[in-house]
Formats: sequence, structure tokens, C-alpha cells
Amino acid sequence: KTKEQNAEGQRKSAGDITMKQRFSHIFKQNGMWILSACIMIMLLAFAAQTSGYASGGSFDAVSERLYSSFVKQDFKVWKSVIDNFHRNQNMSIDSLDYILTVQYLYVAWTISGDTIQAGAEKALSKALADLDKFESRIESLPRKSYTGELMKAKYRSYSSAFLAYQMKIAPVKVIINGWKCVNNAKAAVTDMPECCFSQIEYGNVMHSMPTVLGGSAINARKAYMKALKIMESSEDRGSTYHNWLYLHLLLCIADSYKSSEDYVKVREYYKKILTIEPSFSYVRNSLMPSLDKYEAQQKKKSKLK
Repeated sequence: KTKEQNAEGQRKSAGDITMKQRFSHIFKQNGMWILSACIMIMLLAFAAQTSGYASGGSFDAVSERLYSSFVKQDFKVWKSVIDNFHRNQNMSIDSLDYILTVQYLYVAWTISGDTIQAGAEKALSKALADLDKFESRIESLPRKSYTGELMKAKYRSYSSAFLAYQMKIAPVKVIINGWKCVNNAKAAVTDMPECCFSQIEYGNVMHSMPTVLGGSAINARKAYMKALKIMESSEDRGSTYHNWLYLHLLLCIADSYKSSEDYVKVREYYKKILTIEPSFSYVRNSLMPSLDKYEAQQKKKSKLK
């Protein structure tokens, strides 16, 4: 395959997809629910669009850096990648799509702690500016083309996520942005159901939204499983190999089972993640021990009854 064919195949298969536990407080603050797309986007390896990357190596090298930093939970690397991309003032639509996935996770990281980091608003503003450029590039694509419809769906999904980030930074915007966040996620999955990114986004919204407003861990898992099927059935090895978003999707599925209190399935997916990436310290040193502790407590309670 040529580089162009590989890039197109990546878009049509698994290039479209965020730690849910890490960013759960994005959804709630001061008693208000905040809908968000967790950092569950597909990292695209658009090797054909090398002109969009000003410095720092090839797309493959950049993708490997991002994967390694995800596994180590070191998100400072992401800012340097963003800065390198922005050295090119005229990025292609594929380069914008690529960097938006990076900004999607990086901005979430800046607002994930108890205190919002100093550069959070600036990082989000930069992402929103790139989203506007992305929308402009979409308008130049052939109408009703597969790529055009795919990019429109991804635009709606990015919009859904960034609306959630705005609500985290300024909770007063919950009333205005909340339903926009939901509607964008629904429109994306309706228009392009085969888009992994949109399925993951919709799953996150369903998982984070209160039940009384239509949220459902079961419906969230259905969306996640659709995305998983698309990724794992893809002929593109990059869909699952060293793809941090694939690991993230598995985490989202595990978390949906946790919400349903199906801890057998939770353990199954944790094990699957560690089989794929044994050095994923967040799962090995945090999530798995927490699950072991919880199950031990449950067994102890059962014996006391």
C-alpha cells in the first residue's frame, strides 16, 4: 500500500475514536452534571500528510511518543507535540484532525485535578481555534463524500468534548452547553455510525449522564462494543497495536461493567489491557489492586453474614 492508501484506510477503519476514572469530575461539579466525552478519540497516523508536521520527526515517531507517554501517564509530552504542529500555520485537514486528538486529551489533563492548571484556558482556546480551522477545511471537501461525512461527524464529536471542557472551567455554562454537548454526540453517531470516535463519544455521554435524563451504563457499553468491533476487525495493524486510544477504549468498557457491578468482567478487561501492555502502570498499580481490595472486602462481608 502507498502512504496515501494507508492514511485513507486509517480514516475508514479505526482512525476515529479518552482515564474515564481520571477525569470523572469533569462531569459533576457543585451538584451540577457535566456531560463530556472522556478522552476517548482515535489517534490517527496520517503518514501521508507529513507537510502538516513542522518538526520533531515522522507521524509514526510522534504516535509512538504519545503512546509511550500515555502508558506512563506522562501528559507533558503532549504539549510539545502540539507546539511542534503549530509551527506550521497552514495545516491540512488531516493534520488538524491529528492534532485535535492530541489537544483533546491534553486539555482534559490540564483540568483533571482539583485545581485547574494555569495553562488550561489557553490550551482550550488553541484547540477551539483549530476546531474552527477544521470546520473550514471540511467545507472544501466534496459534498456527500465518505471523507466529508466522516470529518463532519468527528467535528461534532470534538465539539461535544470541548463544550464539556468549557463547563469544567466555567460551571455557569452548564445550562447552555449541557444539551449542546449531548446533541452533538447524538448527531455524530447518527450520521456516521461506523465512526469509532463517534461511538466512543456517545458511549461516554450515556455513561456520564444521570439515569433520570436518559443515561445508561448498558447503552454506553453497547456503543463502546461497536467501537471495539470496528477497531479489532480492521485490517490495519495500527488500529490496535501501540494505539493508546485502544487501551483507553478497553478502560471505558471495564468502567461500564463496574457501573453494572459486574466485577468478573471488569477483571477480564483489566487483564486484557495488561496482556496487551504489561507496563501500563495505571492499571497494574492502581486499578487492579483497587479491584482486589474491593473483592476481598466483599468476601469478608459475606463471611460475617
